[in-house]
Amino acid sequence: MPPLLIRPILPVMLDEAFLALHIYPDLEQTLYWTDRWDPAHYVALARAGFISISHVDQDLGSLLVPELQAVYAVLDWPNLHVSRNVRKILRSGRVEHEGIELRVVGDVTRVLDRIVAYHQPRTWLIPAYRDLLSRLPSEGAEAFSLQGVELWSTARGELIAGELGYSIGRTYTSLSGFCAGDEPAWRDFGTLQLVLLAQRLERKGYAFWNLGHSSQTYKHALGARRMARAEFLERWAEGRDRHAPADLRVD
Repeated sequence: MPPLLIRPILPVMLDEAFLALHIYPDLEQTLYWTDRWDPAHYVALARAGFISISHVDQDLGSLLVPELQAVYAVLDWPNLHVSRNVRKILRSGRVEHEGIELRVVGDVTRVLDRIVAYHQPRTWLIPAYRDLLSRLPSEGAEAFSLQGVELWSTARGELIAGELGYSIGRTYTSLSGFCAGDEPAWRDFGTLQLVLLAQRLERKGYAFWNLGHSSQTYKHALGARRMARAEFLERWAEGRDRHAPADLRVD
């Protein structure tokens, strides 16, 4: 991901008028870069609709790489699809037997460590990004709130799936996740985590779920639809600026 192929993004460029005139209409440009690792800049990018990953460049060092998709994957609650395998788990009694519990937490250390291990050696969660996450606000969803999502078997004391995301107003955005699906006992429990999170987001009054890239098949299997940038940003601004819903961490 050489920085010459992507554009720098500066705080002054996040002015609403500048975004509307020069950034949002350019559908050919999706990747930007910045060497600013301060929480305020990250939150401003998130509020503008960027989803930030990271990259280590041999010349410039650790870079934050905000992405503005040309097409987003968006889940609206009436479109949530519960697969046959997940319905089978729910009917089998395993949820009760295993003491399956979805937890949303402010301290993302545990789920972050699992995500990094799950995606090694190819993870964009470089040390500079992980340090930034530790300094992001985890309360106050109207402005920004980092969320760790954990699916537990309380009967076994085992964390079996989870993800990292953030909420702003009535929007929720996924960053990355993991599951123990390679273990036969937990096959399809990663999908169960997604379904349970979607149901909680709906109960709490969130407007929609921003799943970012539209290319992964699991997102569309969940019920997400492809949404062009202009339509997404209109929905995004409306949901972002609405009063925050009930606390996502309390079921």
